[in-house]
Amino acid sequence: MTRYRMIAILMSALMAMVGAAGPAWAEPPARFEGRPTLSFVYETQANPPRYLGTGTAINWDRPGLTLELLRDLGARLEVNLAIRRFPWNRGLYLLETGEADGIFHASYKKERERIGVYPTLADGMPDPSRAIFTQAYFLHVLRGSPVRWDGETIAGLGDKAVGATTGYSIVGDLESRGVKVETGKIQGINLNKLVAGRIAAYAELENMAAAAIASDPAAYGDVVKLEPPLIAKPYYLLLSHAFVERDPALAEAVFETIAAINADPAFQARAAAYAAGAPSR
Repeated sequence: MTRYRMIAILMSALMAMVGAAGPAWAEPPARFEGRPTLSFVYETQANPPRYLGTGTAINWDRPGLTLELLRDLGARLEVNLAIRRFPWNRGLYLLETGEADGIFHASYKKERERIGVYPTLADGMPDPSRAIFTQAYFLHVLRGSPVRWDGETIAGLGDKAVGATTGYSIVGDLESRGVKVETGKIQGINLNKLVAGRIAAYAELENMAAAAIASDPAAYGDVVKLEPPLIAKPYYLLLSHAFVERDPALAEAVFETIAAINADPAFQARAAAYAAGAPSR
């Protein structure tokens, strides 16, 4: 039994205990009768401006830039999209089982090739030109912390661990450096550990950490970000093996269309509008 499957089973059991039914698959406005429907999943935490809001709801009036990209993708390919939010590891499980056709945003991890398909170059490595976007992990500490990061070495941890979000690729990156890592399911849990002194630092995606900190400035006002970034990575729409085997031509078209939309001046203008706080339609 895989780790993703074990986590998903436990989560399903918990949802049954509390009587929580999952939301219906959320659909953007466009519908193309007689055309395929692609089911994509993404996580329940905010990653502004790529996806906004928390929980399972999707506000299609202002969903986030990646959701805008996918809505454009559906229109260009004339395919229907069914999009739903889940905790990250649950989403990976749905991809593995073929219940979801794709998950975003997924950085490259060799082990994820077992459960999904990245856009690739001729040598079989992921093609960053067909990624959704690039984002960076940063180390976060409390103001006045002795922890230092010079771009090469993390110093001043003492005997404490660095916190990271469960299932995120930064866990393996830190462990490969010999850093002790303690994981937590969501950003708020990890920030609370940092504030309480249970971990020496917290490694998180820049925008996700910023959104969590901004959600409770009284609690997290002393959390600061260390420069430079720990690592910057391309992030992809990872497609399921089941979908790629079922319709390889459409899967390839999805990857190509992501690149085309990112290069479109109209989409770039929308990205600038999101950055300014008011998306332009």
